[in-house]
Amino acid sequence: MKKLISGMTAFTIASMMTVTAFAEAAISNTTITPKGGDPFDVNPTPETAGATVEFNVDPTYTVTIPASFELTGEYGQQYSGSGTIQTGKVFLNEGEKIVVTLTSTSKFNMSHEGAGEYKLPYTAEGSFGKLTNKETGGKVAEFPTSTEPASAGISFTTDETPTFAGKYTDPVVFGISIEKEPS
Repeated sequence: MKKLISGMTAFTIASMMTVTAFAEAAISNTTITPKGGDPFDVNPTPETAGATVEFNVDPTYTVTIPASFELTGEYGQQYSGSGTIQTGKVFLNEGEKIVVTLTSTSKFNMSHEGAGEYKLPYTAEGSFGKLTNKETGGKVAEFPTSTEPASAGISFTTDETPTFAGKYTDPVVFGISIEKEPS
């Protein structure tokens, strides 16, 4: 019985040992031979060889934009609403930043369900102030490389009080691009 217990103990200890695994990598070696090329030279002149240590990290980032923005207000007044553009960790090449832009195919005019041709103009405002060029839109936020999440506010305000009751909508497009920081 002692032999059985001793054998089981040895087996248990052996099975708990750490095993190191080695993966074979595709490495190109550099062979160093003495000057003159004779490996059997008793007084060789030493040579040196260089090697490169390298790796690559691809840029990565996450930008989150709200799916919709709700404007609220009172009858006879302008309506407004806001939201937040958020980033996760932003990891870019040196000298680069994320730029967020905003455009509207209607040139920032909300359509009214059922009011025919009536359009309600509105203005968007981001980190760089109000978008004054309603033809092209503009930049609303920038985010540099950061290990911490970041955010930028964006707001929308009607330029006038609505003429009619009802639902007003306008689809907008947020553009996300990577741009070089000015030197």
